[in-house]
Amino acid sequence: MTNKKLGITKHYQYVLQGFLQGLMVPLVAYLIEIARQKLPFSFTSISTIHKNNPLLWIIDSLPLLLASLSWIYQRQHTLKAETDNLKKEAKEHSRAIIEQQTFYESLVNNSPIAIATMNADQKILSTNEAFTNIFQYQEHEVRNKDLDEIIACSEDMEQAKFFTREVTNGGKIHGVGRRKRKDGSLVDVEIYGVPIVIERERIGILGMYIDITNRKEAEDVLIQSEERFRGLFHNSPISMWEVDFSGLKKYLEELGYSNPDELKLFLEKMQGLEREFATLLKIIDVNQTTLSLFKADDLEDLRNNFEKIFIDQSAPAVRDIMVALNNGAHKFETEFTHRTLDGFLLHTIVRLSLVGGCEDDWSRVYVSIVDITERKWTEERLRFLSMHDTLTNLYNRMFFETELTRLSKGRQLPISIIVCDLDNLKLVNDTYGHKAGDDIIKKTATLLQECFRCEDIVARLGGDEFAVIIPKLDEATVDRIIQRLRDRIGVYNHTLPANRQGKIINLSIGSATTVEGMEMEELFKAADKHMYQEKKKKRKSSQCQ
Repeated sequence: MTNKKLGITKHYQYVLQGFLQGLMVPLVAYLIEIARQKLPFSFTSISTIHKNNPLLWIIDSLPLLLASLSWIYQRQHTLKAETDNLKKEAKEHSRAIIEQQTFYESLVNNSPIAIATMNADQKILSTNEAFTNIFQYQEHEVRNKDLDEIIACSEDMEQAKFFTREVTNGGKIHGVGRRKRKDGSLVDVEIYGVPIVIERERIGILGMYIDITNRKEAEDVLIQSEERFRGLFHNSPISMWEVDFSGLKKYLEELGYSNPDELKLFLEKMQGLEREFATLLKIIDVNQTTLSLFKADDLEDLRNNFEKIFIDQSAPAVRDIMVALNNGAHKFETEFTHRTLDGFLLHTIVRLSLVGGCEDDWSRVYVSIVDITERKWTEERLRFLSMHDTLTNLYNRMFFETELTRLSKGRQLPISIIVCDLDNLKLVNDTYGHKAGDDIIKKTATLLQECFRCEDIVARLGGDEFAVIIPKLDEATVDRIIQRLRDRIGVYNHTLPANRQGKIINLSIGSATTVEGMEMEELFKAADKHMYQEKKKKRKSSQCQ
């Protein structure tokens, strides 16, 4: 039940109470008269008393009179209470309005945003301290003036008028422009405009300005820096890439390996890892050096054929990159083997760097690629030369001895060593010249390579001496290989024409196979001894003839 209904109910209760109290007086008067005249209590006795005593008619009206007085009293009391309540509410409402006004004024005056309050005619009513700080005008200097006429510069006047029309029509505006200070200088500002509406009626406009000079300068510096970066990016003599790695990040997250060793093991067993890696990346941009390096016509050609630059040899580097990034690395460097779009092998150093702000999604990664193919081939050539004889391309003595040391610590038993020596090299050199001697040495090297396996170590120890290390073959098998070598030499010598006798190969051969506890040095000496024994027999046989 509402307060109003309760008030009405209580009001009628007071009226009824007054009526009942007033009714008691005539009732008592009737009883006194009936008792005094000794009449029976009945309606007829009451009627008779009324006729003989007119004063009772006045007494009869007393209940109505008291009821009316009760109603009037209660009504006055109610009106007074309502008046007191209205006064109280009005006082509280006024205090709330004052508090809101004080809050608004405090908010506006202490705001770092320049604020100008205008009436419905776009005339300035008030400004705050920040407005003065930005535009140099005191409030009394601009009050009742048109804001656009004061701070809008000529080149931005059309924009200012457009903003004003939008807010006047009930819209809200937000933009960036330049406005004029009191001294005529210009300031870059971010502009907001909103209508002030009370009960659906626009009573004014609120204009707000934020000084963005520092931000603008920072943006200009950033733009210039970006332009410089782009210039360096596209003109760099090094292959430069901007790549989106977010697909790779999602892929690694779906794999769910938190342990680096488990991820590495999974990637090592994965077939076609390098091709899968290529499909997860998106090329954003590359420079001209990249297109030239990978023999691509343009960026689109590289994008369409991106997977082709990854080959089986790329897999180890791809695995290392994926593991490093998954472990939280923001920068990484590794050697990488690619293939150009026209099919040439390319050895490179790849450096990756996550762009600041993209560490969480890997959406931008800078990649630089340095071509080290020539250096790699030079290293390989030097490495080859360090291990091989320059005349025959067989392994040299240093490598041979290194392998002997290594095999002495291994378990590739049995191990056999063959030692060979050209019998007639000095004679050939003296008779036919050193070139003829070199030809015999090279041909001997070729025959040796043809007779032995790729895992056997065939070496030229120097001059006319050769040696072979044969692991994991028994002595009988080694003897068969030696016989095959002798047969090859015999066939070669037999096919030489009569005028090419200076190219005949006479090779003394000795061999030895390890027995339990035998050292490699001892094994070599045994083979060398057997070779000299054969050479001695040949000399005796020649002398006998």
